[in-house]
Amino acid sequence: MFQKINIYAKAFTKCVHAFTLAEGATHVDSSAEKDVHAFTLAEVLITLGVIGVVVAMTLPVVMSKVQSVILKNQFKTAYSKLSQAVLQTQARMDYGVGCFYWMGGQLCKEVCTKREPVYGNCIEFKCENGSSLPANQNGLRDDCAVFEEELFTKTLKVVKFCQNNALAEGCLTDKYRGTDKIKKEQNPNVEPDPNRDFSDSNIKNRYSAWILADGTLIIKYGNYKARNFPLFTIDVNGHKGPNKWGYDIFTLGLQGDIDGIKKLAPYSYAVEKGGKSSQEILEEF
Repeated sequence: MFQKINIYAKAFTKCVHAFTLAEGATHVDSSAEKDVHAFTLAEVLITLGVIGVVVAMTLPVVMSKVQSVILKNQFKTAYSKLSQAVLQTQARMDYGVGCFYWMGGQLCKEVCTKREPVYGNCIEFKCENGSSLPANQNGLRDDCAVFEEELFTKTLKVVKFCQNNALAEGCLTDKYRGTDKIKKEQNPNVEPDPNRDFSDSNIKNRYSAWILADGTLIIKYGNYKARNFPLFTIDVNGHKGPNKWGYDIFTLGLQGDIDGIKKLAPYSYAVEKGGKSSQEILEEF
């Protein structure tokens, strides 16, 4: 008997969810028979885990691209300011300044006639036709000392100057590495001259450096007022990092003709893995 009562109760429940709209048309509310679906805790945790993995894989790439754009813009700003300062200084001096490399290159094609035995650097040159090199083979340098004095004391806003000892005087830190260390890292089989170019010892213990008000670091090739090479290596964001050649460190030089300095041109002494030369950066502008 109880079984019959149970059957009647189920039938009555179904009837409760049904009502007649019109003759021959009946709507049945089936919501009571629908299943309610929801994510389990395990499913939520798995989803969050997958999202975390994707973020962990993509975030470094995104951040690297963001940093690259920032450094590129900082280089553009630093290059523009230094280029304008160079031309402004020459204009104020009111004559064609002789402190540059020839825009058209050397006056004659050089051949090496003697190399030093330790590192193989060429120490004697002649023109390809056998004649001696012209006195101004690489450019004019007579005005470099006075020009640099004007540039760094009257045009650029310098907050710190380190004469011939940039590391000890605080313009550089130990995080900086010279071109010889970069070249050795890239090719362990070579032995770069530690006293040549923008080597580690040169930039830290011999060359002069300036820190500008905006944080830009400028390193001169050679001793201040002693070696007249119109070349400068700049760190576009100073000590902030990454302090790497081809990322925030680039070399630029003055180029001109008989009428004086014409432009600030790109040069390259080292580019660390993944970086770009100053020429490549300028071509992207």
